[in-house]
Amino acid sequence: PRSTLFPYTTLFRSPFEPFPSETGTPALQDTDQPPLIPKPRKLLMKKGFLPLGQPLCLYMEQHAITRSSWQRKLESELAHLRISLSFNVRLSSEHHIQPQITHSEGYRLEVDSQGIVIAGKGTGLKHALQSLVQLIWWAYYQNERQLPNLTIEDYPEYEWRGLHLDVSRHFFTVEEVCSYLDSLARIKLNRFHWHLTDDQGWRIESHKFPKLNAIGAWRKETDGSSYGGFYTQEEIKQVVSYASELGIEVIPEIDIPGHSLAILAAYNELACFPKAFETLNCWGISEDILCAGKDGTICFLKELFSEITELFPGRYVHLGGDEAPKSNWKNCPHCQKRIIDKGLADEEELQSWLLKELIKHLKTLNKTLIGWDEILDGKPGKEPIVMVWRGDGRDAATKAEALGNRYILCPNQICYFDWHQSAREGEPGAFGVTTVEQVYAFEPGLYIDKKPDLLLGAQANVWTEQMPSFERVKYMAFPRAIALAESLWSDPQSKDIEEFKARLAALRGCL
Repeated sequence: PRSTLFPYTTLFRSPFEPFPSETGTPALQDTDQPPLIPKPRKLLMKKGFLPLGQPLCLYMEQHAITRSSWQRKLESELAHLRISLSFNVRLSSEHHIQPQITHSEGYRLEVDSQGIVIAGKGTGLKHALQSLVQLIWWAYYQNERQLPNLTIEDYPEYEWRGLHLDVSRHFFTVEEVCSYLDSLARIKLNRFHWHLTDDQGWRIESHKFPKLNAIGAWRKETDGSSYGGFYTQEEIKQVVSYASELGIEVIPEIDIPGHSLAILAAYNELACFPKAFETLNCWGISEDILCAGKDGTICFLKELFSEITELFPGRYVHLGGDEAPKSNWKNCPHCQKRIIDKGLADEEELQSWLLKELIKHLKTLNKTLIGWDEILDGKPGKEPIVMVWRGDGRDAATKAEALGNRYILCPNQICYFDWHQSAREGEPGAFGVTTVEQVYAFEPGLYIDKKPDLLLGAQANVWTEQMPSFERVKYMAFPRAIALAESLWSDPQSKDIEEFKARLAALRGCL
C-alpha cells in the first residue's frame, strides 16, 4: 500500500469517529516496538504503559520551546484523538533525566507512567515531538489507549536532508506548499529546496523588477490559454515562517544564466541578442540565456538578489548554473570582450567569473551560493556548494572533493522523483525507473574519498513537468521521500528494507 500525504489538519480521523473497536486486536506487550520512521538510533523498551485516556503531561526544559502556532497545531492534532497535551516547562524531581545532548538536532524522549519527558535543543525538540505523534498514532490504531514506556535517544547521520519542489513548470498554492512542508517535518527532513524560476515561469513578486511577475510569471499554452502565477512577498514570508516553525530551512533557487527565458521575456535587453522572447510553454533546454558580457546583466542580478534574499533569512541561495548552452556566448561580442578583458580561457570560465561576481555580492548579504554540478566545469573556487546530480553522481562528487568544494548528493538515477517508481505499465513519470528499494539502499557515505567533512548530505528533487496537480506531486514524492529520510537519518548499519516496509505499512496515513 502507498503511504499518503495529509496536512496536519486532516492527519487523523474525524473527531466524531469513535475509538477503534476494543476487540479483535491483541493488547500491546512490553516488548512491542513502535514502528517509528526514521528508525531511531537507540530505542529501549521498558515495562509498563502510560494511559492515553487522561491529559498527557509533557515535560521539557524551561524556555526550551515557545508556544508557537506549530505547537497549537500539534495540540489540535492530538485533540482529533481526544487526547489533550499539557506542556510543562519545569521538570519535576522525578524527571531529572536531561542528558548532555551535543548534536544540534539530537533529542531524548522518555515515556513512563508519570508522563512524557523530552530533551534537546530547539530543532531536536521538534523532532522529538514528531516522534511522539507517530507513537500516539501507532498506539491509537493498535486499538490501544496507552503508550508503552520507553526511552529514545536519537540524532541524524547527515546534516543536509532535503526535498526539492519545482513550482515553475507547474505552480502550487501556498496551502499546498505548506502541506508539503508538514510532510517533510514528519519524517525529519530539514531542507526545502524551492525551485522558483525557470524557462517556464517566474514565481516571486519583485518590486524592483515588476515585469518579472507581470510578464515572466505567465506563459501561453499550446491551446492558447494562459498559465502561471506567482507568490507575493508576503506569501513567501508566510511559507518561510511556517517552515522555520517546523525546523526546516528554505533554500530558494533562482536559475541563471540558463533556464532564464522567463527573465528574458520580461527584460530582453539582458540577452546577448535581444528579441521578443516568450516564457517557454514546453520542456527542454533553451539556447537563449542571460548575457554574461553586459554590465547591465550583472547590475540587474545583484539588485535582484539583494531584494530576494531579504525574503529568505536562511544561509543559502541556489543560483542554478545547469544546462546553460554557450553558443550565444561564443558569438556575442560582449561575452567575448569579457573573456579577453578578464583573461578567461573559454565560456565555461566566463560562467565561473559570473558566479564569482555573485558570490562576492552574496557575501555582503551573508549568503552562501549553491549550484548544480556543471559549475565545476569552470574554475568556481572552493566557496560554492555543489549539488551533484548527473548520472550516479560519483564523478562529480569526486571532482568536488578534489577541488575542495562542499557538496550535496542528489544523483538523478536515485534521487529524481519525476522518474518512474516502477516498470509497471502505466506508471507515471519520465526517463528511467527509481524504486523505493533503490532509494532506501542509497548510501551517501560510499561517495566519500578522503574528505568526509565536505559531504553535507543529500536530497531528492521533484521536477514537475509531468505533474500538473498537487495530487500527482504527492504520488510521485511519497513514499520514496520517506525511504530517503531514513537513509539520511538512521544508522546505516541498521537498515533493513523489509523491516522498513513493515514500519511504513504500520504508519500508513500518519506519514
